[in-house]
Amino acid sequence: MSRIKLTDKQKKKIIADYISTGNYSEAARMNGNISPNTVKKLVQEDKEFANKCEQKKEENIKDILDYMDSIAEDQKEIITLSLNALKTKLKKPDAFTSVKDIATVYGVIVDKSIKLKEMRYKQNKEDDPESEGVIILNDCPKFEKEENN
Repeated sequence: MSRIKLTDKQKKKIIADYISTGNYSEAARMNGNISPNTVKKLVQEDKEFANKCEQKKEENIKDILDYMDSIAEDQKEIITLSLNALKTKLKKPDAFTSVKDIATVYGVIVDKSIKLKEMRYKQNKEDDPESEGVIILNDCPKFEKEENN
């Protein structure tokens, strides 16, 4: 098998893909005809760039979390409106909406809430390595049960 000469730009992209995925094989697949061993070698050879990529990834995560916190009230309102619409659809389904569609939307809301908590946990763990680092699922959006009169 012949060797492929990688440009500096390709090498940097491969390292960045590895940092993004955390997986040598996945980074190799994303970049075509290279092996996971090549990815590992590139990452180990250019620790400085790998560290810069990791730092940038962490900054991006912090920016996303800060932004998500800044729009928390809007998110709560959207979730409340969505759940109310889902309740209405469940009570009176139509030809365009199935229970499966409704369950999918609800599942996405819950999954994203948990993912956000995981991201916050990781960020807090990095900010304070001594913390216990417990993910509190009770902090996910709370859905109040509707009282029947």
